[in-house]
Amino acid sequence: MYPAGNGDAFLISAAGTNILVDGGYAHTFDEHIMSDLLSISSKSECLDLVIASHIDADHISGLIQFLSVNGSSSAPKVVPIGAIWHNSLRCLTAQNQNKPQSADQAILDAICRRGHLQHSVVGATEISARQGSSFASLIYRGGYQWNGHDGTASISVGSAPVIDIPGGHIRVIAPSQERLDGLLKWWQRELRKIGYRGPMGTDDIIDDAFEFMCEHSGDSSVSRPSLLSAGYKSLEEVYDPDASITNGSSIATIVELGGVRILMLADAWAEDLVKTLRSLQSQGCSMIFDAIKISHHGSLHNTSPEFLQLVDAPRYFVSSNGAKHDHPDIEVLTAIIDRPAPFSRTLYFNYSTKASNLLQNYRSKNNVPFNINDAAMDWIEIQ
Repeated sequence: MYPAGNGDAFLISAAGTNILVDGGYAHTFDEHIMSDLLSISSKSECLDLVIASHIDADHISGLIQFLSVNGSSSAPKVVPIGAIWHNSLRCLTAQNQNKPQSADQAILDAICRRGHLQHSVVGATEISARQGSSFASLIYRGGYQWNGHDGTASISVGSAPVIDIPGGHIRVIAPSQERLDGLLKWWQRELRKIGYRGPMGTDDIIDDAFEFMCEHSGDSSVSRPSLLSAGYKSLEEVYDPDASITNGSSIATIVELGGVRILMLADAWAEDLVKTLRSLQSQGCSMIFDAIKISHHGSLHNTSPEFLQLVDAPRYFVSSNGAKHDHPDIEVLTAIIDRPAPFSRTLYFNYSTKASNLLQNYRSKNNVPFNINDAAMDWIEIQ
């Protein structure tokens, strides 16, 4: 679990298989991820899979920096990549048959000139990623295997439920095709709002504009819950489902590798996760995992009481420095550790935050033991 600011970046490795899930910001890649990837390459291994969970700066900026440095699939400068998962406009709609008229072209040009989110610029290392192309264009130009082929198909629950990888497999549990359709409709509405009247299909410039606009859309948020005189409100009292269209498009997975099962939830909506997981449970799949990466940095909009009634694990990963929306929310964390369980839980934070500090003196309502590791910025061994 890398120090990715308010974002996500995870490298999963077992028995020579390596999976990179998101990349945080460009400085996350430059200062932390690249050295590990060079080490993988030096052992004649590759990145078997890179997952860009969704188009949000705190997840994708480091991956843009990665491909900018890595170059082409045929001659990688950092590490060979087996496959990339990324749902872009190319995956969601057909190729444009007509070019935009000059007025519409000017709108697309303006979106592209705005580029990536300015707040991702932390230092000189960010400049190339900010001024470069979209992640989709880097995948395409680099000739990487994209969503199993050429990027014209999406990764979703229906289209790619289980993918075999060396030593295990990955099961896609979000997004649904409904969420991807919703992302496309949102994009079309946003373009119409700013006066665009041209073709809506995919091509180079409109693909870039799509990705840049998704980054700038941000995520929905509401004010944090107020404190009660006797302490915090329960998650049942404060839970309010996420409404961010980009978060809803997150690729969430069950990674089974080296005999370990990890639930990687990106920023996915809790309701979508519950629907897929209940279906898997009815088929005999265990809802006890070896580790769970909590959705959306521990936001109270993405972990529902129903979700926590369904799943559990002895390890939870919470990735955020608290700089955006004050994540994680204490109500989510206490709801995790207040449940009865036959095992103790360890909550791993890659930064010390207000919420992780509050947990240091917290006592579980069911007296279930738990541990806090609020400096987890390196390898976490799971056996």
